[in-house]
Amino acid sequence: MFSDVANGVSSLISLVPFPDKFTFIPLRETDPIPIPSGLPFSLMFNPEQFSEQERYLFNTRQAPGQTGAQQRFLNTAPKSFSFEFTIDGTGGSGEKKEVELSVASFKKVVGFNGDIHRPNFLLAIWGTFISTCVLTSMDVTYTMFRKNGTPLRAKVRVSFAGHTKRLLELLSMNLLSPDLTHFRTVVEGDTLPLLSYKVYESPRYYLEIAKVNGLTSPRQLKRGQELRFPPIEK
Repeated sequence: MFSDVANGVSSLISLVPFPDKFTFIPLRETDPIPIPSGLPFSLMFNPEQFSEQERYLFNTRQAPGQTGAQQRFLNTAPKSFSFEFTIDGTGGSGEKKEVELSVASFKKVVGFNGDIHRPNFLLAIWGTFISTCVLTSMDVTYTMFRKNGTPLRAKVRVSFAGHTKRLLELLSMNLLSPDLTHFRTVVEGDTLPLLSYKVYESPRYYLEIAKVNGLTSPRQLKRGQELRFPPIEK
């Protein structure tokens, strides 16, 4: 069964049009094997901030007149995550979108589905982050407009609740494998040999990493720079 799920998710990942962009794939089924129900949606720009939330639930009931209460653990609530992203129709970034159409396309993928009378189940993928989830809230703020009133830019704030089965949790851990493409953002103190070790458990691939990312020198790293780490053929 694990191999069936792995193959199912791998086939879904192959549908991602831009591996370096946060992507949502609508699902018809999530358990045990995720099955797509439509085309993916990739964000125009990756979020600058990304928040994950974990909640632990306790029973704090107490008898009448009693002061204080024991914290009796009940369970762990599903993980949730939230972020904000931008859709730009000005063309200033080199890519131009029709903002209202893009918002409508995003809603069609992640939002309420009239055929099943609920929001779609989703597979969310960004680098090594992978989660089956559902949309819990979405707020759209339009910030620039043409003379005719149509928007030129939108900021979209979204929140999702996880819907991950144990089998998929194990699989997501396996997706950290060096056999898959990874992306890393350079932070202070990073070197190519160090990043090579973190991804591939060996520093020996630093020259190949430099070549893949168009670096003329392994010392060319800049803080905030995003690097791609392709699979290492075994």
